[in-house]
Amino acid sequence: MSRTDHICLMATYNEWMNAKIYEAAKRLPDEELSVNRKAFFGSIIGT
Repeated sequence: MSRTDHICLMATYNEWMNAKIYEAAKRLPDEELSVNRKAFFGSIIGT
């Protein structure tokens, strides 16, 4: 696999995984999205 093909594959995977994360976040109540999780970005919405 060429470097270009690998980069395209990783970009496609990233787009797919982001869509899955956004769909999961949509199912959470708004309050859960803004709770401080004591992680690097604080809340889910902060990421």
